[in-house]
Amino acid sequence: MSMTRWPLAVVLSLVPPLGVLHAQEKPEQKRTISVTGEGEVRAAPDRVRVSFAVETTAARAADAVTENAKRSTAVVQALKTQIAAEDTLTTTRYALEPRYETPRPGESREPRITGYVARSEVLVESRQVDKAGALLDGAIGAGANRVDSLRFSLSQRSELLGAALEKAGANAHAQVESAARGLGVRLKRVLSATVQPQAVFMPRRFEAMAAEARTPSTPIEPGEATVSATLQVTYEIE
Repeated sequence: MSMTRWPLAVVLSLVPPLGVLHAQEKPEQKRTISVTGEGEVRAAPDRVRVSFAVETTAARAADAVTENAKRSTAVVQALKTQIAAEDTLTTTRYALEPRYETPRPGESREPRITGYVARSEVLVESRQVDKAGALLDGAIGAGANRVDSLRFSLSQRSELLGAALEKAGANAHAQVESAARGLGVRLKRVLSATVQPQAVFMPRRFEAMAAEARTPSTPIEPGEATVSATLQVTYEIE
């Protein structure tokens, strides 16, 4: 029995060229310009937060607590007469702790309790920024002997960040238009835009101030808050 032999040229023609199997059309690469726009707005703070504390000490725990309750009540009443209906006054912490006599070097005895410290803290949040000094004076005059913190804030923070972003976008567009004119190219469209973390720079914060029983009128200047935004934009060009 004879075997049919196919011509070698026919067999080879059935196998496609290797280059045809792996050839892929590469997408057209876009030409781009990237810029970073920055925007900033300033505003006067419209909220103030002040934290006051009353600390009392006594040899007996009951005496420290009684004196603290008396003075704390006076502080709260004084503050209530100064804040508006929409303001808030909150007790944020209360503590009663023993005070120890530290053993002298070389002594092996346990520390001995010499007295007790009672501490009551209240937080005032007010929209009356211009009365921050009066709040301090009223609370200290009524018996508060510590000011743990005083800081200002913005109630319209989101709106201000939006305004800063608009400025950042306008700044980025102005930059890219100048760059395009200088390079002799035309802008087509925005390919991407990335918002960087926004920053809010508030006026100085005051913390941990010991208070005297009587002080002169306390001037407090809130200053201005700065809200900034950064926008990274990539444009396609022709």
